[in-house]
Amino acid sequence: MPKVLNVKPSDIVALPLQLGSALRHRRVFHPLGILAAGRLERIAPPGEGLPVESADVLARVSKAVGIPGGLPDLIGLALRMPPRGDAVTPWDVLMVSAGSGRLTRFALRPTLSWTDTTLSTLMPLRYDDGWWWVTAEMTTEVGPGLSLDAVRDAVDGGGVRFMVQQAHGSGPFRPLAEITLTRAIPTDEEHDVSFDPTRNTTPGVGLGPQWLTELRERAYLRSRRGRHAPDQVS
Repeated sequence: MPKVLNVKPSDIVALPLQLGSALRHRRVFHPLGILAAGRLERIAPPGEGLPVESADVLARVSKAVGIPGGLPDLIGLALRMPPRGDAVTPWDVLMVSAGSGRLTRFALRPTLSWTDTTLSTLMPLRYDDGWWWVTAEMTTEVGPGLSLDAVRDAVDGGGVRFMVQQAHGSGPFRPLAEITLTRAIPTDEEHDVSFDPTRNTTPGVGLGPQWLTELRERAYLRSRRGRHAPDQVS
């Protein structure tokens, strides 16, 4: 009898990302970015909202499509926090430019500027007593336009800051933490970081809904395989 392949619908949807990454030898989405080290300082009261703690962090500031010049693009912030407690993986949180309202926080929004642009997780995080949303906004003036070189110069020239906020369900956003990136990290195809919020999370916190999380997980996996990126967290 012919062998039956165990192929999930999410594999079919994610396969083009693997092919695209293989052809481009880099990420399909957010192919251009700046990797940087810095510090996250929690400013929300202890025990209020998500279990984000003050720590040294790694982040990637990026352009989703990689459109050159001053044309509109989606911008992103990938954040990696160290493992908490007995966790064996770091905690990755990814955000992209989106609306800031209750009905638009999950809607992609191209922008012309690094500043005055809200970045959202697009998917809520399930924790403790419900769903939580996270947003970030660059508060350091960088520009004009969407030059990644300008971001790199600002990081090494005094630091780039982001204000991070959280909201419970459809409630208002309140300050959660401040991130300051102070050191740009040179990268190439052999030395980069594969952020994955579906796999790298912290105890008690998960993305939702489940079906979308599974689809996103396969997409990240296919993208890593396409560009031959390590599948283990380093």
